[in-house]
Amino acid sequence: MVLCVASIGAFAQKTPHAAGVFLGYNSGLVYQYHFNNKNFVDATLDCFGFKGVSGSATYNWNIKEWSDWTPNFGTWKLWGGVGAGVGLFEKAFILGPVGQLGFGFTLNSVPLTIGLNYRPMVTLGFGEDLLHFNGFYNGGLSVVYRF
Repeated sequence: MVLCVASIGAFAQKTPHAAGVFLGYNSGLVYQYHFNNKNFVDATLDCFGFKGVSGSATYNWNIKEWSDWTPNFGTWKLWGGVGAGVGLFEKAFILGPVGQLGFGFTLNSVPLTIGLNYRPMVTLGFGEDLLHFNGFYNGGLSVVYRF
């Protein structure tokens, strides 16, 4: 039984798909596709308060890994990326660039990554009035499971 659970965990870490949540001022659902150990795409569907929703996608690079910090626990990582986002905020359509900078760890025993992310999104809104939505304060916690 233990061998079966361990083999499922090992298989899950080698698959390219991951899904989870982002919890912060903008909270949402996350999907990731990992091309390899260095690059991945992160797509997020966010809800900010009760004022709007947005979707964003960033292409990310694993900037640095530290597997020797806590070798029995997991691997620590620093990642960053750039992309774009669209959405609806109050009565305006928003569009603009998105960035991402994250620091976290992937557990050795379970294919789970927990990280702190900073995801600024600066947009122009088109609607009743031209609206500038400043998402520089968008940071939070992400929990992502690879499957």
